[in-house]
This record gives sequence, structure tokens and C-alpha cells, in this order.
Amino acid sequence: MNKQFYLFTVGILWVNILFAQTNLGARLTAMGNNGAAVKDIWGVAANPAAIGNVPHPTLQITHQEHFFTKAVSNQALALAFPINRQIIGLNLQRYGISEFQNIKAGLVITRQFGKKLAIGLRANYHQLKISNYGTTTGISIDVGTIYQFTDDLCFGFYINNPSKETYRNKSLYITIPTAIYLGIAYRTSNKLLVASTMSTDALAIGVDYQFIKSFSLRGGLSLNPFTHYFGMGFSKSTFLTDFSFTKYPSFGYSPQLTIGYVF
Repeated sequence: MNKQFYLFTVGILWVNILFAQTNLGARLTAMGNNGAAVKDIWGVAANPAAIGNVPHPTLQITHQEHFFTKAVSNQALALAFPINRQIIGLNLQRYGISEFQNIKAGLVITRQFGKKLAIGLRANYHQLKISNYGTTTGISIDVGTIYQFTDDLCFGFYINNPSKETYRNKSLYITIPTAIYLGIAYRTSNKLLVASTMSTDALAIGVDYQFIKSFSLRGGLSLNPFTHYFGMGFSKSTFLTDFSFTKYPSFGYSPQLTIGYVF
């Protein structure tokens, strides 16, 4: 009974988190979830325009456990491959517990306009399952843009669900979140990348420092709530492994592992 009550309580709290947070892979997570202006394959889950520079087909999968318990976790997949001047991406997300499960699938199309501008569009399918209430589904569209101002300075903007779509269930009225993100990424040297993202209700800053070609350290902070992030990444040839740790003010640590392959 105590375990069920604990999971139910955590589930109630986790529903608020899962609607406000999308798994962006361990690299962007370690940088404070800075996905607005940082070019990365996990743009398939953040700014859809951020995958515009993916040169080869790339696949990454990630797993994150919240509060060091397997009962509360999320998994995600990111896939991107170039076709002429377009990049096609796929994102799958699953998060929650047995009583609260949210599944999201996104199809991304991104196009480069010259060397500076990229525009991306993402179509999402949402499925939400809540015990004793049933299952409901919904569809939403996200749009984003990336502008490479200089070789070292990049601006990003994207908006999730601008049309304010909702889940399609008359007995369970839940809106699909609408949020606006504005970001900047600045490479101060060939080793250090600094990024910041401002959203509708939060502010984050993060860094990625490449000690050597195959090893990087990352860190970040975000407000509302005040959250710490830390991580590291290893890469060798076509394989990569990223780790991150997120410290929530009330819930403790959440470790995350991402592995990837470039074809």
C-alpha cells in the first residue's frame, strides 16, 4: 500500500514534469536542456531546425531514470538522415509510470536555405494513458528556425503547438502544451560552446567543453525550478556515449545515458 501511494504521489508530480519537459538526449540535458540554438540530432525533439547540419544518417537512443527508481523513467529515440537539401527526422518518446504514461511520436522535415538559415517542421502524435480515466490521443505541429549569424554565433527560435491543440477525449480534457523558445549559442573557441535558452516560463544556460576530440564535459543551470545539470560525452569513430545527471530541488538526481551511431 505504501509503495502504491508513493508511486501515485510521484505520478501526480511527474505528470506536471513530463508535460513541461521533453527528453533531449544526455548531451543537451547536461547543458541545461538547451535545445533552441544548439545544432544536434536531438533537435528532432527540440528545435526541428537544429538538425539541418546532420551530414550522415544518425541514430541515438536514450534512457533516463528519475529519482533513482526504475518505476519512473523515460526512453527516447532520435533518427535523422539527409536527402538532398532536406533532413528527415524521427523522434519517439515514452515517459511516466504504469499509472501515468505519455507516448509521443514526431516526424521532422528540415530544409537548409543557403549556409545560414534552416527551417524545420515537426508533426506530433500524442498518446496519454491515465489509470481509471482511459487513453486519449492528440495531434500537434511545431515549427522552428535556426540562423547562423557568424561562424561562431547562432540564434534559434521554435514554438510548440502554436494552434493550441488538445487531446481528443470528451471525458478527459487536457491541453497539449504550447510553448515558445528563444535561444543563442556562441562558440568562444574551438573547444568551448556556451548556450542559453529562454522559454515561456524558464531560463537556462549551459556549456560544452571539449577537452580532447573524443571527450567533453558539460554543465548547466535552469530556473523555475532551480535545477543543476552535469554530464560528459565520449566518441570514437562512428560511436558515441553521453551521460548526464539532473538534480531537481525536491526530487533528487536523475541519471541519463545516451548511445548513438553514425552510419
